[in-house]
Parts: sequence; C-alpha cells; structure tokens
Amino acid sequence: MPVRNPLLAALCLAGIFLTLRVPPTHAQSAPTALLAAPSDTGTTAGNSSVLTAREAYQAAWTQRQAGDPAAALSVLDPAMAEVDKVLQSSPDASVHRELADLRSRMDGLRSAIQGDIESKLESKPDAKKEPAKAGESDDHPVLDAPAVEDIEPQLNADVYRYIEFFTGNGRSTFERWLKRSGRYMGLFREALKREGMPPDLVHLVFVESGFNVHARSVSNAVGPWQFLRSTGKLWGLTVNQWVDERKDPEKATVAAARYLRHLYTIFGDWPLALASYNAGEGTVLRAIKKQGTTNYWDLRLPRQTEEYVPQFMAVLAITRDPEKYGFDSVELEEPMNFDELALKGSVDLRAVAKLAGCSFDQLKALNPAVLRHAAPGKDGVTMVRVPHGTAEQVIAALQGGVAIPAVDLTVKHTVRRGETLQKIANQYNIDATKLAKDNGVSRSRPLRRGAVLTIRSSMKKQSVQVADLEPDDPRARTAYVPPRKIGTPARIDGNSEADGRATVTVRRGESLSKVAERANTTVDDLMRTNKLKTSKVRPGTRLKVRDADAMASAAVQATTDSAKVATLKAPKGRKGKSGGSSAGTIRVKPGDTLSTIAARHGTTVTRLKRANGMSSNTVRTGQRLRLPA
Repeated sequence: MPVRNPLLAALCLAGIFLTLRVPPTHAQSAPTALLAAPSDTGTTAGNSSVLTAREAYQAAWTQRQAGDPAAALSVLDPAMAEVDKVLQSSPDASVHRELADLRSRMDGLRSAIQGDIESKLESKPDAKKEPAKAGESDDHPVLDAPAVEDIEPQLNADVYRYIEFFTGNGRSTFERWLKRSGRYMGLFREALKREGMPPDLVHLVFVESGFNVHARSVSNAVGPWQFLRSTGKLWGLTVNQWVDERKDPEKATVAAARYLRHLYTIFGDWPLALASYNAGEGTVLRAIKKQGTTNYWDLRLPRQTEEYVPQFMAVLAITRDPEKYGFDSVELEEPMNFDELALKGSVDLRAVAKLAGCSFDQLKALNPAVLRHAAPGKDGVTMVRVPHGTAEQVIAALQGGVAIPAVDLTVKHTVRRGETLQKIANQYNIDATKLAKDNGVSRSRPLRRGAVLTIRSSMKKQSVQVADLEPDDPRARTAYVPPRKIGTPARIDGNSEADGRATVTVRRGESLSKVAERANTTVDDLMRTNKLKTSKVRPGTRLKVRDADAMASAAVQATTDSAKVATLKAPKGRKGKSGGSSAGTIRVKPGDTLSTIAARHGTTVTRLKRANGMSSNTVRTGQRLRLPA
C-alpha cells in the first residue's frame, strides 16, 4: 500500500520511523509538549500532517541525542520541506498554527544539529587552528569580526505569525509596499553600503513606512525611515519651513545608517539594535539591566517594540524568496534615475524645471524634501536632482547667460537653550550682525530662549549660478549629510536567539494553567520565564513562552549575561527615531473601559491617564489613546 502522507514517507525512507516511535528515556527525551496529540480541530489530513511532523521532530531529536547528527538531518530536512509545502497549501487555521510552531522548533533543532557537526570537526586532532595575529583578541569581537553583508533571519512562532499575515490577510498591503520599493530599493541599498552597513537593513523601511517618503506617524515621525524632528536633527537632517530632509530618500537613509551603526556599536546584536531604533537605546538598556538578559526574544519591552523585530524578520524571510511566497509576479515601480546639480544660492524649482524641460511635479517627485517651490542650500550650496540626462543642458543654459533670480526665503527659528546669535547665523550661513539688526536684538533687548527669529536665507540678492565645487567636496552629492559625533552610553555584547521562543496573550476567562496548556508548556516554566510572583494573570497580558531547548540555553546564557549586566549602567536614554516614550496608539473599541484597555496592553489605568493627560476614567468608542512605554 503506498504511503500517502509525504511527511510519513520521508520518515519511512530514512528507515527509522518504526523503531523510533518508542518513547525515549527521560535523559534523552524531546520536550513533552511536542509529543502531545494534535488538536481536535481541522481536517483529518491536516491532523495527520501535524502528527507526522511531530514524529519527525522526535525522530531527529532522538538521533541527535544518540550522537548521530547526520541521520538526524536526513530525517529533519525532508520533513521541514514537506511542512513548508503543507503550510503553502492554506490548511485549516488550527493546523496552520501548529505546523508553523513545529516548523520554528525544527529550525532550532537543525541549528543545534549543525552546531554539533561543526563542534566535531573542530575537535578533530588534525584540525589545525591558525594562531591569532598580533592585535587580535577574543575580547574585541566587533574589531575582529569580518564585514557583515547580510542579516540572517531569526525565525520562531512570532515571526511565522507575521509571515502568515503578510501572505494572507495582509497580502494586498505587502504587494503595495513591494511595488513601491522598486523606486527606492537600489538607492537605499547603495546608501547603506557606502555607510558600511548591511544592505539588508533596507527591509526595515517595509515596517517603518512601506516605502512612502511622505509617511507621517501619529507621533509625527516622518519619511521612509520615520524620524522624529529631534532625532533627525541629531543625526544631521535639516527640518524647517522650507525643507524636511527626513523625506529625502538618500539623506534620510544616510542618517538612519549612522544611527543604526551607533546602536549596533552599543549592542553588538541586530535584534537589540533594531528594537532600540524603535524604542530608543535607553529603553532597551534599562530592560536588559532590570531583566538580566541580552536576548531580545526574552526581553519584555513595549508592545510595539516586541512586534517590531518579528515584522522585520518576516519581511526579510519573504523578500529572500519571493517566489516561495507568491510575490514573484509583483510588478515593481521604475527606479529613480536622476542627475545631480550643484547650484549657488536658494533655488526656485519652477525655474529649474523649465530649463530641464520637465514639469514642476516631476522635479518635486525627485526632490521630496522640498516642501514648497524652493530650496535653501547648506553653506550656500543647493543640490538639486533633475531628470537623468538634463543636468548638462541646465548648466549650459546658466553658463550661457540665462538668469534665474535667487529666491528670498524666510525661515522662522525658535531659539533653544544655549544658542547664541553667532551659532544661529552660522547654521543658516548668514551674517550675525545683520541677523541681530533684523530681529531687534541688542544689549538692551538680549536674545531670549523661546524667541522666534526671522531669518532670510539670502541677504544678498544674486542670480543662481553653477556651484564651483571640487570633485571630492562632500557637498557635491545629494546624499550629503553633515557628520555628527554622538557618544556611546554603554557597550554590551547581545546574544539574541529566536529558536524555541514565542509570545502568547492571555484570553478572557483563561487561567495560567489554561495558557500553559494552550502554549504546550507548564505553569512553572511560564512563571519562571516571565518572573511572575503569582499565578493570577489578567486578560490581555502578554507572556513569553520557551520550549525545553530554549529554557536550557537561557539557563546557560544567564551566567554570561549576569557578568555583563552587573557592570551595565543603563542611561536615562535618548528617545528613538519615533520617540520611545510611548508604545504607539490604539482606538477604543465598543465596551472598552480604561481598566480593560490597561489589562490588555500590560499597563495600569494611572499610567494610561497620565500618558493621555486625562482627569476622568471615561472613554468613548473610537477615541485614540496613547499607550505608555
């Protein structure tokens, strides 16, 4: 009789299925949660797939414990391939959840088996290890590590949940993001490479803005990389009434790359660095200090941040193999193609468009940072993007005597703590004495914090000319962002490992024992992982879940982390690119009260009221509430 189930067939071909169905000994047993029977819901075929997938996992586990990693891989690899096929066939929802969870566990087991094989090779007597070169040290992993080209996706149940969403209910949204990415993907990747950062970081833009350069969040973070005004300025971006460089595809990417490099220098780990990009390094450092772990997947962070990295990892996994997930037929937008033009003075884009033979809208699309019709340049130089092949005709027209009058732009500047007239004048490339006279600042009327100064970008009205810049002048690129030197508050070697970890939310009416049963774990493990002092939990509480492998690895890592955390001085922290002071916003649903909302999002009524400036406990359906971090 032919074997109809492909997972069962994989085990039979390995020749070990029948012999390994005997439960292993206690010392060599797989996690008991994996040996449980599949749920009663779903089709018979789906339940059969779940059962045989569990058998495959157990067989591979036993072979690994028996010291035969090669045999373990021969069982696990075909089983993983067949699980992928079943997942792509859109099985019953409950079956899909169980298979996705098993697939995550299989990934973790495979990594462990691969590590066993590498350890055996390294322990062979004839395996020669090259002596360390002068200056190299195990204490300097950042200095000794090779250049990073890619970021390896970390997969677990949380990540698979977002893969399922982006390929299911969220498919149309993801297709729109993917289509829009064609315009900017190449530009962003090149900018990241120039800054020495992994080009894979470009996938963060899917999560941040969906490649919409005009995106604006509820916390007023702007642009493809979603910078707050303060954070953007901190990393060299200009934001005023005329220009918002957070929208510039090149400049914003350069600033984001420098910020991410700064974060990676602190944490030495991409999941932690990405979480800090969302919530701020201070938030993550304080969480590490308080919770005693450098594994992002074990940290309790604001909900928005806990969802942030799984979304990035899901996007990364999908874009690595778009054909596998059915996105290979999406037609991408044409990439940006332009020439760079260096001009002196403030430039009216309408006049440049006429010389370039294009429309004003075309020029605005190439220069999204320009908010109105004109742009003031830094240090008297304005870089403008024009359609590819038109820069020469614009230059020829200007050098041939065609005059473009300089635009007299007025900028309003609010004086901040510690600023002087000279410092402000230098920032706008104008004369400090003239600035004082125009704004009535004198000894009898000194400069005051909070005063609003009127600043003209061009004190001398001159025609726009071609800027005579040296080829190596950094200002001769539309991607130029002035460098900033930002101090590093702390340094710690992160150790994020996704395998065997997931997050569950307590449902209404559930006890901790019910949650443990649903998550295939025990009450003791849940309490230990989440540092719970009581078994009572509120609906909406999010709990970390670890399987047996993850519990064991966390226990081993705790010894190393304790030494790191003991000396860590967690700063008060700077807000992330989108603030870090809140965990996002939500809309009040019918029947919601402040108490139910607080329980659902793991906070308190008092903190909710404080975050939203509320004096009463009354909320209305549809009302937006900011969640405290």
